[in-house]
Amino acid sequence: MTNISKRNFLKGAAVAATLPVVGAAHAKKADIPAKWDIETDVAIIGYGGAGASSAITAFDAGAKVMIFEKLPEGGGNTAVSSGGMMIPNNEERAYTYLEKTYSFANSEIDRKQLRTFVKEAMKSKEFLLSLAPDQKIYIYGYAGFTNIPEQDAIEKWRFRTPKGLKLRGGDMLFKNYRYAVETTRKIPVVYNARALELIRENDEVLGVWVEIEGKKKAVKARRGVVLCTGGYEYDDELLQNHTMGQMFHRLGCPGNTGDGVRMAQAAGAGLWHMNALSCPLGLEVPGVKAALQINMLSASYFYVDQDGKRFCNEKMDNHTCIYAVNYLDAIKHRYPRIPCYVVFDEKARKRGPIVGGATSGWAINREHYQWSRDNSAEIEKGVIVSAPTIKALAEKIGVPAENLEQTFRTWNENIKAGADKEFGRPLKKKGKIAFEGREAPVISEPFDEKGPYYAAKLFPTLLNTQGGPRRNEKGQVLNALGKPIPRLYSAGELGSMWGHIYQGATNNSEACVFGRIAGRTVAAEKPWG
Repeated sequence: MTNISKRNFLKGAAVAATLPVVGAAHAKKADIPAKWDIETDVAIIGYGGAGASSAITAFDAGAKVMIFEKLPEGGGNTAVSSGGMMIPNNEERAYTYLEKTYSFANSEIDRKQLRTFVKEAMKSKEFLLSLAPDQKIYIYGYAGFTNIPEQDAIEKWRFRTPKGLKLRGGDMLFKNYRYAVETTRKIPVVYNARALELIRENDEVLGVWVEIEGKKKAVKARRGVVLCTGGYEYDDELLQNHTMGQMFHRLGCPGNTGDGVRMAQAAGAGLWHMNALSCPLGLEVPGVKAALQINMLSASYFYVDQDGKRFCNEKMDNHTCIYAVNYLDAIKHRYPRIPCYVVFDEKARKRGPIVGGATSGWAINREHYQWSRDNSAEIEKGVIVSAPTIKALAEKIGVPAENLEQTFRTWNENIKAGADKEFGRPLKKKGKIAFEGREAPVISEPFDEKGPYYAAKLFPTLLNTQGGPRRNEKGQVLNALGKPIPRLYSAGELGSMWGHIYQGATNNSEACVFGRIAGRTVAAEKPWG
């Protein structure tokens, strides 16, 4: 053991005291403006479901509220989602189910936050129906992991679109949010307003610098700032630093570029599960900015890797596809499943669009890409390739023909015999079909013995990221030591509580729940000036 004299110890301590300290308590202070350009009680950054819920609740609690949205329109990932909302029907059973999902996925859990979520989520149905007049909601399913007990303690709800109104689920949800914000309460929304940096003094958040139409504006937030900026799926640097894999494509809102992560981190926020993703498999269409999610209507298909071999049960939860494909072959130094391929036959082609069951995503809801009913347009564009035989198809997509032919034979033999012996894909859907007309009751069936056959290249396609600044059960953003940063709040996908366990309808639910919680808490703050 090294001996340290008292003199040398004290000398070292004195030197250390002069060095800059990294941490929340000494985070870099943004320049405080001599004059504030805009003043409000609560500044909400981001106008999706989380921002709208925060604004509504803070306003109803008596605060003056302004929303700042970086894009020309609001909605974020909420508007391009399927519009589902997870709502418990039994508080204790729902808590038990969700707690077990954390263990199942080995995700970090904040039990106090989870308990608060479940309790508040029980009130979400009432809140949703209060947004706009004459609305109806309906149950379309239950929580996602059927192998975990108490799954039916959580229902998935969605607004029913009135007859004659052509709106998908997410747009219908955000339409009602927007009505509550802009029509009922007339809360100001500033578009094309990109938040740059939090304005702080002595680690207390006073406001935020915002770029509005090219001009930097100082926004004074007398009670606090609520970050509702979504994730970072459109930021390559953050993806490279925090995730494993390659060739990520995107499904969600292009505004999700990690602004909230950087602002919160600069203010000393602690981050959690930055590598957690909601990531289906998808396809890229030339000329379309965002990708489209694969969702087969037919049962005669399977996925293969670059060796022409199946590697998973293709009926896995769409949101967890990343875990099936994100495999690094450390011997050959490649990702053999990125890209991978969907292979199908003629009757599958005729059954309908290979994205036919998908209802979410920027390409569908904002770019309005219309996939052809029989997939013919996508064949012409080269998105789907065709061949008269499996061998010829293998040559076209660049996989070993002998492997793909064997995969084909094994599939047909097993399914004809009554079971997928390789990966346990079921043959038929049990119980009521969640999406009538879009998801076939038959899940697995043999391929036609005669061609033609088809294939399309698939990539991990990000719906959203879950990581970011950690918050507590009050919606307060926490520093690296777990202490609240004064007057800084967050809601939604930014620092989501779900980590690696995302299941359908949970992000919309969390945005709604913690938006309300953050809105109430920030409105109760004593104005600083």
